[in-house]
Amino acid sequence: MIDLKELLDDRSGPPAGLDQHLRLDEVQGRIATRRRRRMTVGGALAAVVALVLIGYGVTPALRSAPQPAVTPSPLPRLIEGFPEYANGARVVAAATSAPEATSVTITFTPTTTDLRIFERCGPATTDGALEYKLTINGHDYGGGTCNGSSSLYWPDHPDAAARLGIEVGRPVTVTMTAKAMVIWGDGAGRKTESRPVPPTAWLSVAAGEHLPFADYPLPPRPATLSPVEFTDSLSMGGVEHAPDEEHLWLRSDPADPLRPMSVTIVWQDRYDLRLRSQTPGTLRLALNGVEVDSRSWWDFEANVINTYWQTGTFRPYSWVTGFTTPAPGSLVTLTVTPHDVTGAWVIRVIPGKETA
Repeated sequence: MIDLKELLDDRSGPPAGLDQHLRLDEVQGRIATRRRRRMTVGGALAAVVALVLIGYGVTPALRSAPQPAVTPSPLPRLIEGFPEYANGARVVAAATSAPEATSVTITFTPTTTDLRIFERCGPATTDGALEYKLTINGHDYGGGTCNGSSSLYWPDHPDAAARLGIEVGRPVTVTMTAKAMVIWGDGAGRKTESRPVPPTAWLSVAAGEHLPFADYPLPPRPATLSPVEFTDSLSMGGVEHAPDEEHLWLRSDPADPLRPMSVTIVWQDRYDLRLRSQTPGTLRLALNGVEVDSRSWWDFEANVINTYWQTGTFRPYSWVTGFTTPAPGSLVTLTVTPHDVTGAWVIRVIPGKETA
């Protein structure tokens, strides 16, 4: 069973254009990949190194949030193809593999243990992606697939620092290695398969140091903000979700997006959470008054962040104190407390259960 701390929305998936109603064989293949790259966490947060991840226009907030620095240019500086600033971090080291090489390494000396590790690789294809693995200071750090677009993980940073040997002032080495070329199944008889790494393969890896919200250069605020309402449905193999009428919602107050909101849930089976915010900021999640998770946005794209709780095995992060596991079937108050947001946000809470 995958814990709360495993990321659902890893953005390293099948080719662009594939909708959320994923084919079962692809889902099963991706579940296996996720389990192979299980981090101390998993989505939404977890470790010493975080790798990347994430309305109607509303009346301006009556209560203003702290305003970060303004991006000096609408065109961000690129470092080995990575934006200098992304997902709350500033890139401090990056490298791209040499021609026909199957790995790439960076070494840097961190000033914080709250890091982000970004990756890009290719070749990009319409029916497949390059599979890779990561090591940090020689320790296995999982992996995944990518097909040209950068992505990021969110590991448990206080816990992973010790496990991965990451210390302020001590050099850290990150290596990204190509393992295979994965060709996705087509749902019409062809199953997902692994092929040798092609000679045209390339890999890029970067490390970024997390910045305080007030120090992060946000992109310019658009005249019209993206909507946050969900118009699609969530479907995945091995999970039976409740019908739409049983879903629960947490929505921002149009007059004050910083106002906390709560909903009561029954502590049973599984919950999938889908989160969106129109603006940069953080949504902190608490169960019965104890904060157990949080998710942040650093742009105005209103991207979806997915996470889930398997209540039977749920454990908050090791540094969370004061949390008592609810009894099965008991009523639990889920509270979201926004920070720094200046627009609409929404959380869709979807009850479900494992079927495989």
